[in-house]
Amino acid sequence: MRIPSSGRVTQRIGRAARHRLGGYEWADALRRTTGDVVLCWDEYSGVPAVLREHYKPGKSKPVITGVVWLADEVDRATAVFARRALPKAAGVWASSSAMIPRLERDWGVRKAHHVPLGIDVDFFTPRPKTEERLVVSAGNDRHRDHQLLIDAVGAVPGARLEIATRLPIPARFARTGLTEGRIRDLYQRASVVAIATRPNVHASGLTVTLEAMASGRPVVIPDTPGLTDYVCNEQTGLVYPVGDVDALAKCVQRLVSDDAMAEEMGRAARRKVESEFSTELQAARLAELILAI
Repeated sequence: MRIPSSGRVTQRIGRAARHRLGGYEWADALRRTTGDVVLCWDEYSGVPAVLREHYKPGKSKPVITGVVWLADEVDRATAVFARRALPKAAGVWASSSAMIPRLERDWGVRKAHHVPLGIDVDFFTPRPKTEERLVVSAGNDRHRDHQLLIDAVGAVPGARLEIATRLPIPARFARTGLTEGRIRDLYQRASVVAIATRPNVHASGLTVTLEAMASGRPVVIPDTPGLTDYVCNEQTGLVYPVGDVDALAKCVQRLVSDDAMAEEMGRAARRKVESEFSTELQAARLAELILAI
């Protein structure tokens, strides 16, 4: 069966398959592909691609896939297909180093690779902040703890908070429907960008952290495994114990009360992203994986 490349039929098949079969992009897996290697961003496209190539007649193509969510809780259907597919992949990678041992121990991956996430440093650029004592955050995944951040910033005299999210939070803090360009503008208005999450190993908050760093803003992050690979405590940002509202409030207080420290951390954060976490560097690391198979 060949699924057409676009149209309402494809969309309906894709929605139905995702709903019933673990959330995976099964319709994409049935499309004809060209090239010699299949590279997938995450497990939701990678698992169907691996199974397609393994079971199709004729010569199969090697599949290299990223994994984002599997090291944290997933439903049964998602887990069943992942355990069948991932050991057959030519390569598996993750942007959180904390996921690597779990992928090998729990999911049958022969060798998992840590490939740091990259951010577009030409799109996210430093600009002088335009507002004082403004704390900004963003994110929609299930491990975000925006209420903890609201409580922490509420304890900092004079600080204000804006959160770009679709998650249910009080309307006075929420900024919804923002384009990527408007989120970039939000970072550039901020004094500090802060992240609050629940415990996880997939580095929830990583994209926002790197976008903020590329924008020249100091960041405040929880000490969750994997996320701390990207931030040097007291140099490019501040790290607090996950779930500790008082420690988070103290970190925010330090940065909104000391412009010189915040600006120096923001400059160091930008240099860190340019030297280690750009999209060009991530592409080069993925190319190395492809060439190695």
